[in-house]
Parts: sequence; structure tokens; C-alpha cells
Amino acid sequence: MLNWGPWLTWAYTTFVGRTSHWISVNNEHLLAMFYKKEPYIAAIWHNRALLMPFISKTEGGKNVMVMVSSSNDGIFTAKVLSKFKFQTVLGSSTRGGKEALQEMLEKFKGEGFAMAITPDGPLGPNQVVKKGAVVLARETGLPIVSVAYYAKHVKRFASWDNFILVWPFNTIIGMGSERIYVPADANDDELEFYRKKVEDEMNRISNFVEDYIAGKVTLEGKTVLYSNVGFFSGIPHWTRPDGSTRTQEELLEKYKDGSGTPSK
Repeated sequence: MLNWGPWLTWAYTTFVGRTSHWISVNNEHLLAMFYKKEPYIAAIWHNRALLMPFISKTEGGKNVMVMVSSSNDGIFTAKVLSKFKFQTVLGSSTRGGKEALQEMLEKFKGEGFAMAITPDGPLGPNQVVKKGAVVLARETGLPIVSVAYYAKHVKRFASWDNFILVWPFNTIIGMGSERIYVPADANDDELEFYRKKVEDEMNRISNFVEDYIAGKVTLEGKTVLYSNVGFFSGIPHWTRPDGSTRTQEELLEKYKDGSGTPSK
């Protein structure tokens, strides 16, 4: 499994991404961040980690470094991520986390990598943020951002995280979070405030995409883009609801000040 499993996972993830229709909600500011190669901390729920490397690389995300656990599952994950040209550090909240965090901080200072973490991994509780993500944000000054996705046809496993497997030839909706900054002088009580803020925001967007697929909410009032990824080229083509094309240059101009809000 450690030899062939990562290749099969990479191939499956790529096949799903390139055969599916994508709906992007409130993601323009994150796309602009990718295009400008801005550093950031990506906090992703463990149960939605499968498609995230595909999303990041397809959208031109900068070099990404991911913290994975030092368990066998973590080693497997690291091998999968290497197929997407991601770098990994081994650690978790229960084993080697402090050392891995320090390695990520040193890498950030030296090379400006974006950093990704599953703040509820490796063993849960499900969708509960641990403190490491906000400590990382405090020490680096980088914003924490997240993306949640769901699809019309999925398999949810009876695992601790209710892992989501998305089938090919699907309609996938992804939603971006707000940027959350943690002050450099945040004390323990303030870290708990921001930890809960990140958790609430991640759950908000996760609930929204699932509610949309269930027909409980609409996209009214949201910024919506549609995309299909070229099967052979791997290049996404973004369009607005009216059918017009949204270009990379337009997004860079709209979010040129780097604040995460549209320029006037």
C-alpha cells in the first residue's frame, strides 16, 4: 500500500477533479491570494483533505508545506502529498507537534512557504480545532484561511471523522472562509478566543456547502464562479453566472491591496 497506494490516490483525486463541475462560493479573495503567491496558513478539516492538494495545485497555489502525523496513516499521506509536489513535516498534537511546528516556522522564515494543517487530526475530536493552528498564526503573522467542499455524490465513512469520498463525474461546491489573523501578543485566553473563532468559521462554511447540496440554502447574495478543469491540460476555466470569463488579471486587480477585500 505504501508503494502503490499513494499513486492510486493521486490518480483518483486528479480524475475526480478533472471530470467534475465546480461551483466556487466566496472564493475570489483566496484565488487572488494563490495567484499573488501570498503566504498563508490553510486549516482543513481532516474529513475533507482528499481533494485539497488537487484544488491548491490546480489553482496555482504556491509551495505548500503540510504537517502530517508520524503514524502509518501520516506516512501514507506524506507520500500522496509528495505526488502533488508538497513538502511535509511529521508531527501532531500528540506526538512531535512542537518540533514540527518549529520546523514549519523556520521554513516560513527561510523560504516563505504556505503552510497547511488539519487542526482536528490525526484522531479528533471531529471538527474541533486544536491550538496548534492559532499558535502558528500568532508566531508567523499569517492569516488562517480554509476551504470546505461537498458534492452531489459522496461516500461518508463510519470513521472518527466521517471521511468524505467524492465520486468522479460530479458537481462539487467549494466555499472559502474569511481570513483570520491572530495578534502577535495574544495570551492564552485570547488564543482560546481565536481557536474558537477559527473552528466556528470552518464549521460555518462546511455546513453551508452541505446544506446547499441538500437544497436547504441558495447562492443568493454570494459571489459565485463556475469552473471545469481541462481533463488533459489540468487548467481551470472560470466563468461567472452570466457565462462571461473571470480572468486571473481581473482578480489580481480587484484584490491588489492584499487585504482580502475588493479594492474600490
